[in-house]
Amino acid sequence: MTGDESRNLKVGSRIRWGADEGDQATVTERNWSGVSLKWDNRAEQSILNNDMKLASLISRK
Repeated sequence: MTGDESRNLKVGSRIRWGADEGDQATVTERNWSGVSLKWDNRAEQSILNNDMKLASLISRK
């Protein structure tokens, strides 16, 4: 996703990193520079908006 797309994420949004279905996270916080993610398989991490190139939004069905 682009930096602009990352800026539009909402708390609670689910993302996947790359093509790995097992590498998923939930947005727990957002601010002007980036987002905080709680990964399903590891600790929480903050990432800058422009560093989210490998992330993609998981649609809720």
